[in-house]
Amino acid sequence: MLIQLEKPKGAMSVNDFANWAGIGRTTAWKEIREGHLRAVKVSARTIIRFADAEKWLATRPQLEVRGHAERSNVL
Repeated sequence: MLIQLEKPKGAMSVNDFANWAGIGRTTAWKEIREGHLRAVKVSARTIIRFADAEKWLATRPQLEVRGHAERSNVL
């Protein structure tokens, strides 16, 4: 079943970001810790601006697609 996610208005929690990005919470926190994903503190909460989430996604390495001949050898 495909879940339709709404575009957040301004910012989202780390948990909401992980759901939006299709990654786990641990990976989201790792990306923040390593400086790949910008997050801000608002009182006790850590939030991610939607613009920063989109920037993070745009800077992820692109998947390299191998040629058809190489794929047939993998099987």
